[in-house]
Amino acid sequence: MYRKIIKRSLSNMRDSYVIYILACSFAIGIFGILLSMGDNPSVHLALHWWDNFIYDISSIMSGLFAFFAFIYMAYVDGFFIKQQRNEFLTFEKLGMQRWIIVTLSFFQTAIVQAVAWIIGLSLLLIFQKFMGMLLFFLMQVRFNFEMYLGWDNLYILLEVFAVSTLILSLINAIKTMRILQKKKTKPLVKTRWWLRIPAGAFGIILLLSAQICTAYLFKDMRMISYSGKPLAEIFYIMMDDIVGTYLVYYGFLPSILDIMERIHSVAYSGVNIFSFKYMKERLFQNISILWFVTELSALALALLTFCYFGYQAVHQNYNSAYPFELAANKDTVKVIRDELHKNKAKVKGSYKTEVKINLVSYYSKSNQTYTRQPMTFMSYSAYKSLPKRMRKGNSKINSHQFLKIDYNSSLMYSNHTNEHDIEVKNAPMIQTAKWGYSFPYGSSMHFGPMMIVPDKYYQKMPAEVTDTFYGWDFKKGDRLSRKQLQKLNSYRDAYYMKVNFKSSLEKSNIEVMKKEPNKYEAAIYTQSGFLRQGSIKKRLKQGGGFYLFIVALFSVALLVALGSVLTLRILLRDDYQSRQLRTLQKIGVEESEIKGIIRRENTLTFLIPIVFASLQAYAAIAMFDFGHHISKNIILIYGGYVILYGLFGLISFKISWRGVKQKFSL
Repeated sequence: MYRKIIKRSLSNMRDSYVIYILACSFAIGIFGILLSMGDNPSVHLALHWWDNFIYDISSIMSGLFAFFAFIYMAYVDGFFIKQQRNEFLTFEKLGMQRWIIVTLSFFQTAIVQAVAWIIGLSLLLIFQKFMGMLLFFLMQVRFNFEMYLGWDNLYILLEVFAVSTLILSLINAIKTMRILQKKKTKPLVKTRWWLRIPAGAFGIILLLSAQICTAYLFKDMRMISYSGKPLAEIFYIMMDDIVGTYLVYYGFLPSILDIMERIHSVAYSGVNIFSFKYMKERLFQNISILWFVTELSALALALLTFCYFGYQAVHQNYNSAYPFELAANKDTVKVIRDELHKNKAKVKGSYKTEVKINLVSYYSKSNQTYTRQPMTFMSYSAYKSLPKRMRKGNSKINSHQFLKIDYNSSLMYSNHTNEHDIEVKNAPMIQTAKWGYSFPYGSSMHFGPMMIVPDKYYQKMPAEVTDTFYGWDFKKGDRLSRKQLQKLNSYRDAYYMKVNFKSSLEKSNIEVMKKEPNKYEAAIYTQSGFLRQGSIKKRLKQGGGFYLFIVALFSVALLVALGSVLTLRILLRDDYQSRQLRTLQKIGVEESEIKGIIRRENTLTFLIPIVFASLQAYAAIAMFDFGHHISKNIILIYGGYVILYGLFGLISFKISWRGVKQKFSL
């Protein structure tokens, strides 16, 4: 008999249980894939440089993902228990003992979890190779990924299954016991408009203050290593966004729906006004869920977006540091050419540029200090003769303008302000110089900032030191062996410059030293002899690909889980809501109108989180990027989010309408 009761309960909510089981199975499969990546032999063999790193990150991310998946399961399980409230109370009235009802709830949850885990482990075995090959593709590794699930991982999966199923079953059993003890539901307390409106207005103030604080955060982010101010700002922004969004939902959403109910062109008139009232009450009940989904959706979008920005920032800094596969100066070029000739390296392109080094002084806006230092100067024509990739991160200039190239103070924030009044020794003052961060021949070849100047200015300017830079691109690398690199290491530093600062630039001078000084001082600068890309590019691509894989997988799984939460909340109508629809049918509401109610409910339930989450995440991006670089990749991220939730909304509507038609024989 008890088996039939459980079977009937599962059958009555089969559509909802199917969605819940699929969502849980997806989460379990992702958890298993993350866990198995850590000790997969093919991953360790192909990525031996990242051996410990991949294992540690996989363990941390799989544990974090398991925690969020468990919260999701526990939260959504409550929907089903609440849906069965009247069923449990009916069993008790018919004479069934409470411990039997609680036991039924316990085993019902355990059966659902067991089915979800069986499907999830099957997905793990089916899609592990696909996800592994996707990881290798993102990391640009040419290697065959082999399926592997070690005994240790299998034991962890079984242990997590047993513990999570037991805890979830006990939680639902306790909820069932509380339903049987209380029996009566708490009446819904409707908040008055005079409390909702001020709460909503305060929520808007909090959201605006969070955006203002975000603007300051990106300026203060460079201080995070030695100041607690950025962390305090991050905490303030998070709390303001969470509380402010809830107050806006709590304050304005009910008020807007009340106003819409009074507009006949929206809520219709006569008998159809009851249909709008039903939809309004459903949205009232879902305010907390809408807020919860909005905040976590904004978090997932922010993760994806800042993952893209971080990946892009790292590549920009890398391209600035290593524009050529191999670079050298005039002191090391002969030795390097000899080694390349021995290896018969195939040179694809070679470049040569003369530069001058002179003393400058100026007020640095980024550091807010008065700076005196040597600076490398290059003519405009020499700068334009280099490949276009050398100028990618720099402002555009013409033959009469100046360009100051300096280091980025942060990966996540760039100072895009022009420099003014730069004094140059024995040369005219530079009134205005545009900004840039992409160094010709690589940032590591330079001891400090660099200036691109007009050709006439460069020719007339005297130099404290003159040098020549060389750069090479190769077909299939420079082929330098480890022994050759050990030999070249002695040429790593070409020479040293000691600056003797006096009361003015005209009295100051630079002393060139070939030998390394015994004691380094603040006024001693080192000129690099050569710069080699080597294996750094490969490591960067692999690390960036792994980073993208982990964050994207986590964020997409979170969005899928949140979409299923909204779908289940729509499908699981309680008896009171079902009676409302039945009443609408009895008083003459047509089938098309009831279908319209279901459609509008689905549309608003999914549209509200989409709009609010997109606005929150976009505001953070706008503050970060200052509107300069909203690229097509960002549009693709947001477009994918809208399409994903649109699909969830369409599925919810189809399944919900089918369930209503079957229940009411429409």
